[in-house]
Amino acid sequence: MFEFIKKLFGQKKEEAESLTLDFSQLGEWCKEESEKELEELRPLIKDIYTEIETILNDLDRDREQLLDAEPVETADKRMEKVGDSNRDNIVDNLKMVREKISIPKTISLQGSYSFYVDTKATMNTFLDNARKSMIYAKALYPEEYRQLDDDLDRMHEQLSSLFSTIKDSKNKLDTINDIFEEMDYVNKLMKEIEESRSAISNLELKKANIEVGVKEKESEFQELVNGPEYSRAKELEKEIEHLKSQKFSVASDIDRMFTPVSKALSRMQKQDDNKMYSLSPEKRSMVDTLVNDPVSAMEFDLEPLYNELIQRIEDGSLGLKDKKKEKTLEQLERLKSTNELSELCEKMRSFDSNIEELENELDQMSVYNQKKRIETDIGKKQTNLKSVQEDIENATSHLHHLEQKLEDTKQELDSNVNSAFEQNIEIKYN
Repeated sequence: MFEFIKKLFGQKKEEAESLTLDFSQLGEWCKEESEKELEELRPLIKDIYTEIETILNDLDRDREQLLDAEPVETADKRMEKVGDSNRDNIVDNLKMVREKISIPKTISLQGSYSFYVDTKATMNTFLDNARKSMIYAKALYPEEYRQLDDDLDRMHEQLSSLFSTIKDSKNKLDTINDIFEEMDYVNKLMKEIEESRSAISNLELKKANIEVGVKEKESEFQELVNGPEYSRAKELEKEIEHLKSQKFSVASDIDRMFTPVSKALSRMQKQDDNKMYSLSPEKRSMVDTLVNDPVSAMEFDLEPLYNELIQRIEDGSLGLKDKKKEKTLEQLERLKSTNELSELCEKMRSFDSNIEELENELDQMSVYNQKKRIETDIGKKQTNLKSVQEDIENATSHLHHLEQKLEDTKQELDSNVNSAFEQNIEIKYN
């Protein structure tokens, strides 16, 4: 009854064997399994090789018999001549077969497959070269032809048998070769990942050191700008700016004092340039200075120039209209009779002296040079920090790419191992 039920429903298919392998053991295990399979095939392959060697010897015999053969009695001279040339072609190609086919001395799947491919190609070449000649041989040397044809059929049968014997194992061998390539790639990726992680760790350490350096420089900067020397330098700058502002205001007052006489001065300068009236070198210098920069003329004794201007305005040689003439003469009298200009000039000298004194004190202070040096150092460190951060991001992105590549390769390797050996094999990666 139990046997009947088994026949009716069929036995449950045996589940594939499960196995766990460490990745480091996988290569040796694959070699051992491949060798086991080859050991099973070796006697079969050896028998086929022996039979092919026998067939090659028989083909040598067929070649000799063909050379000694006599054509059928019904063949005329012309047919005999044609038969001889075609027989020679068959014989030459049989020699080619014998020269090219060499039985491997050792047995391996790859060697057997290469032997099959090469021998198959040699036999196909023989058929391509001798096909037409075999037709003549069949007609003129029927007995020798039948023997040769039988031996050629035997050769093709043995080659087919060899291919059938090694086909599945050869496909498995190809998959195993892929497995070894994938194992090499896994090892390569693992090494690259380890190197990438080490590089990122070094970059992170470098970044941390730079950040410490930046903080130290920033603290040094804050200490400097909060210190008394820096405060004094800022005060000096403010005082200098204030004095310069006051000096500029006085300079403007001096400019305004000479504005009413500017037209008379310009006329005098133009007439001197055009040789209409010649000024002494000293007065020419005074006029040029008053026209272009009145403040710079305060070092001159302007009294002689004032007198000459008054004379020339009054005699009309400068061509001023009455209203302009009157205002110009009034201003010249004011310049001559009051101390206003000299007082302004004295203020200018005082401002210059004070500014020079403060600037000398500021120049002797090193705080600004220190500040500039610290700012330069901070800038360099921040630039370096940015560069290192970019390196970290690029290295991290590359690491993620390698890790994904490793996972994909592991999955492909797992699949190929299970497919090649038809087992549920779990690979443990370190």
